[in-house]
Amino acid sequence: MTDPTEDIRRIWSTVLGTEVQDTDVNFFDAGGHSLLFMVLQEHLEELAERDIALEELFEHPTIRAQAGLLVGGPADAAAVDAGLGGRARSELLGRNRPKAVEDRA
Repeated sequence: MTDPTEDIRRIWSTVLGTEVQDTDVNFFDAGGHSLLFMVLQEHLEELAERDIALEELFEHPTIRAQAGLLVGGPADAAAVDAGLGGRARSELLGRNRPKAVEDRA
């Protein structure tokens, strides 16, 4: 498989209903929510022609990280996502949110 970054960016844009340019933005920060995350999973599975666990997507929440996941598998994707929006799963799920985010909610 070649670099799927552009394909994933187009999928995100379709799923989110808005043009997404930043390949390092977290899916949830770009406007996604849990139901859309499952729609994204289906599209990425079609692109990759294999099953992708939701846990893998939670661990790789950016376009760049998901491209690494599809090309090289979980180990390579983790290296790609290091420092690029990767956050604790509990934070992605809305638990243990930073104080500044809680104040805005």
